[in-house]
Amino acid sequence: MESVAGKISAVDDQRVTVEVRSAIACRRCAAGKGCGAGILQSTNEVRHVRIELPIGLSAGVGDRVELSVEPKYLLRAALLAYGLPLSSMLVVLLAAQALPLSVNDAEAVGLALIGLIIGVMAGRSLLRNDSVCDQFIPTISRHVDRDDD
Repeated sequence: MESVAGKISAVDDQRVTVEVRSAIACRRCAAGKGCGAGILQSTNEVRHVRIELPIGLSAGVGDRVELSVEPKYLLRAALLAYGLPLSSMLVVLLAAQALPLSVNDAEAVGLALIGLIIGVMAGRSLLRNDSVCDQFIPTISRHVDRDDD
């Protein structure tokens, strides 16, 4: 993922709120080559991200900053969102095949859906853990400039 530009809309203590517009979020998404994370978002949606201010960076309201998430954390997010449900679906189907029972097509579809639901629930359970969720919070990668609107 490339860096996302945003504008600081509020500063308090060691945290800032950065306003990010979805329409300018990612050049890959704009070109139709993104990861699919923003497929359900409207293009003019404004998001407010609350993050910690990095040590040594002084920023004020109106400053433009770049936000980023480390690629390894994006891979983990993709594995939780797509890999876990898919793999649990396959495990359930393979387990059903390994049993001496005969499974028709309708039952196989039902088992696949059950496996998919199990994977989604497992992913949601993992995301309830703060240490897992904290990996996916963007950080300020650099201070771009001051907006003097």
